[in-house]
Amino acid sequence: MSMLEEIKAAEAAATEDKREANLTIRSMLREAEDKAVANAEAMVTAAREAAKKTIAISEANAKIKAKALIDERARIDRAQARAAFEKLPEAVAYIVEKVVV
Repeated sequence: MSMLEEIKAAEAAATEDKREANLTIRSMLREAEDKAVANAEAMVTAAREAAKKTIAISEANAKIKAKALIDERARIDRAQARAAFEKLPEAVAYIVEKVVV
């Protein structure tokens, strides 16, 4: 084999190696991109689930606080109604005294 033929063969081998390397790189890049997309989707899904749980916990806490507030207000209302009812005879007597006299 002459030197020129050896150079041409080496150039052809180099060209083939370069083409195979490019194909390998493209394949690796596609795989890396697919993995990155899958990881991103998994992170988004996990974040959505965490947000749903946080919202559910917040809603439950809000319901507990609202119930406690309603119960406290109802207790205060009952106490005020009881106090007003206890003063009812005095109020009626005062009105009768002012109207009749």
